Amino acid sequence: MLLWLLPGCATIPAGHTDRPVANTVGQGLLDDWLVRSDQNRTLQGLARFKVQTPERTVSGTQVVLAETPGRLRAETLSPFGTPLLIMTVSDAELAVLVTGDSRFYQGAPTPENLSRFTRLPLRPGDLVDILLQRPPVVARQSAAAYMLAEGGWKVVLESSRRRQELRFDAERRLVGVSYLSGEEPQLTVVYGDFDGTTRAAPRRIEMALPAQKIQASLAFDDLALNRQFQPEVFRQSAPAGAILMRLDEPAEDR
Repeated sequence: MLLWLLPGCATIPAGHTDRPVANTVGQGLLDDWLVRSDQNRTLQGLARFKVQTPERTVSGTQVVLAETPGRLRAETLSPFGTPLLIMTVSDAELAVLVTGDSRFYQGAPTPENLSRFTRLPLRPGDLVDILLQRPPVVARQSAAAYMLAEGGWKVVLESSRRRQELRFDAERRLVGVSYLSGEEPQLTVVYGDFDGTTRAAPRRIEMALPAQKIQASLAFDDLALNRQFQPEVFRQSAPAGAILMRLDEPAEDR
């Protein structure tokens, strides 16, 4: 469990309009969320995705399978439902098959390799946790809780250089989280389109990385939690005749 480090009520920062509440309220919100989110270990769904970068915007439909602690399978589909790109991430390897030109990419499951195909510079484990509505909690030296003027609560966790803000709605569901360095936001995640139950998973996830000018969204038309997957789902081998591309080799060697 996460432990509250500040006694009593928090002090309102300058210009802050939200009302501070007892730290036990914030601790309760965190505890409830952690208990609920820990029950979800896998996700499977059909989703519409959109990724905007300074260079271009990409959108389409994907079949997404995710399993904690960092296993992922994403199949980008053509308008006819056939796979255009299949990406698998296991504990040992990231592999991507581009079916149109029979190129098969292999490499370590690193943020750099993952971002080549998702445009999101995240560790696979962090991305999976975000999909499962259990984004990482930063180590912190202090914590505070506020009741928001528009309803719900905000919990703020701070260290010497980093801050995390978690927002909960009136149903005590996690609906947003921001990671900041100083006052500069590094990553923001927003959850929405719940089906009305307290324990429901969000069907819409939005992410923003302001420094890189990247925005991404995932809207699930079909979603299921805690299905059992075989390990082979998150691995793949190069099909016969495919061109092999090693992601971890220097560009001049490829």
